[in-house]
Amino acid sequence: MMWNYYGHWSMGFGMLVWLVLVIGLLALAGYGLVSLFNRRPGPQPVTQPDAREILKARYARGEITTDEHNRIREELKE
Repeated sequence: MMWNYYGHWSMGFGMLVWLVLVIGLLALAGYGLVSLFNRRPGPQPVTQPDAREILKARYARGEITTDEHNRIREELKE
């Protein structure tokens, strides 16, 4: 009779340990999923425009003439 009582107590304790482990794993999986979907991209590096982009922008704004634009563009090709 003692064996059954002791066996029953140890089985209850084992079930409690497994229950805590399963709940912990589920909580960890939930945290992982939430953090996966809540990721925000980091700050993007600031890139400097190259000379051709600056030339196009200045021409589009009317700061330089067509002749100046063509001359500078040819110089940039070299």
